[in-house]
Order: sequence, then C-alpha cells, then structure tokens
Amino acid sequence: MEDLKKMVSSPSLLPSCLPTGGFIPQLRRNCCYIVSGVIIAQNKVVLIQEAKQGCRGKWYLPAGRVERGETLIQAVQREVLEEAGLVFSPTRVVGIEGSSPGWMRINFIGNVTGGELKTFEDKESLQAKWFDIDEVINCRISLRAADIIPVIKSAIEQDKAQFTGTLPVEIERPNYTISLIVVHDNENSSVSVVEDLDGRFPISIIPEWNPAGKDRYTLDILEIAQRMCKDYIGLGLSSDLKFGGVLSLAHDGRQGNDGIHFTLIYFSTRLSALGDGYTWQTSNDPHFRELVLSDRVMPLK
Repeated sequence: MEDLKKMVSSPSLLPSCLPTGGFIPQLRRNCCYIVSGVIIAQNKVVLIQEAKQGCRGKWYLPAGRVERGETLIQAVQREVLEEAGLVFSPTRVVGIEGSSPGWMRINFIGNVTGGELKTFEDKESLQAKWFDIDEVINCRISLRAADIIPVIKSAIEQDKAQFTGTLPVEIERPNYTISLIVVHDNENSSVSVVEDLDGRFPISIIPEWNPAGKDRYTLDILEIAQRMCKDYIGLGLSSDLKFGGVLSLAHDGRQGNDGIHFTLIYFSTRLSALGDGYTWQTSNDPHFRELVLSDRVMPLK
C-alpha cells in the first residue's frame, strides 16, 4: 500500500521493479506516436493549414510524429512551433487515442507563451489562424479530418468541469509495461485496493505479439489490462468493473528508448473475490482516497 500511495501522490515515481522483455518499440520501425496541441482562448482555437500534398489547404490541429530522441512534450512543442509559429506550454493531456502501442496519438492542451502566429508558407504548413470553435465543430471550414472535433469538444468539456489532468512523466523505458490499480470506494472515507501478498499491485509487460506478419504492434492495451484483471487478479469483466483512465504515462526518448509505462486505473463497484495471490487492502487515509478518486486521469480511447 505504501508503494501505491507514493506513486499516486507523485506520478513521477514508478514501481521499483518493472519487468523486462516483451515488445521493444522503435519509432519509425514498429511503432508511431503522434502528438497534437490544442490552444483555446476566447472561444477560438488555433488551426494550421496543411502543406502536405495529400491534404494541402485543409485545416487541422498542429500535430505530427514524435521523432527519436524526443520526449512527448518536446515533440508537441516542436510541432506547434513549426506549424503554428507559437511557443507552446502544455498543461495537461486531453486524451490518448489509439490504444494499440503500434499507433498512438497523445492530445495536449496548453497555453501560448511566445512566438507569432504563422503567416508564411513552408514545408510544415501554409499558415495558422484562430477560428471560432463553433465554426470548426460545425465543419464550416475545410478540415483535413473531422477527428479533431471530439478532441476540441473534450478539451472544452474538461475545462468547464475544472478537470485537473496531468502531463506525461519523463522517465526512460525500454519496453511497454502496465501497472494496474483496481479501486473500490467504500464510501466511508476509505478505499480498498487490489495488491499481491507482497503489497504490490499487478504489473505486466506488453508481450511480443504481431499477427500475420504485420509491421506494427496491434494488440490493444486495454485488452491486455482486461486479461490482467481476469487472469492475474481473478476479476471477471462484468458491469462491476469500470475502466477509469490512465493515471500516469511514463516516456523519455532522449536516450533512444521508445518504451512507455502505463498506470491504468479501474473502479470496482464491489469487493469481489480475488484469485490466488491477491487481496483487497483498505486505506483510511482521506488524502489517498481523494487522489485515487480524483479527475487527474487521461482518457484513453
């Protein structure tokens, strides 16, 4: 329980003994991470006009691939500067799309701290402009793709709900690993959490899995988490168990490692019987209860 409390209180901390092996991601070879930057002010949003041949002249959020040697934050700052001309300070992750590690888009929201809105054409974009949000959401301009509409809507809804959110943790990882936090709210100022008999919560690698010789990894992260719930912990995938989101995401590509550690949180509506080696542990710490039930999670779709 103490290890979990430290991790929830300080997302920059990871479990002390993460497993090795499994799928080893390499950007531009077997996986692809996309980042996008959402900038909203006074009911307007910044869009860039695409310069790429296949979508030239159409409008989109500043977005692009994470390059080898970058952190996720460095990547989104670079993309916003290159495509929109603005210095971007991300404040939280709006959501994560594409729950397969082979392709993933991490959408950030943040503030402008410098630069000037781009008005000239280069290979990155033709220009950038502020648009009324209603104009974008109702497709009154020519968008590269409508998939940015739910991203913008989610950012607005989170702001209205005073969503706290969080940013990725910059910790280097060679592979993909998952920590699973399963919580039951006892509604008496305490929570119960699943742990093994050594006081640790379930951890797994994301295994090597590449059907039909496909170039990219296709196994879904949530599918692996569901297997962990069923096979490791003994929890059936019923209406009693609800996925809460990504509590923390750890990545740092500056040393050439492109792995990610995901800390996922599930909520159980009852204290179900568990498999061998796992037990429910109760914490009466009100601060810990507030943290595990908070809105800091990153939505994963």
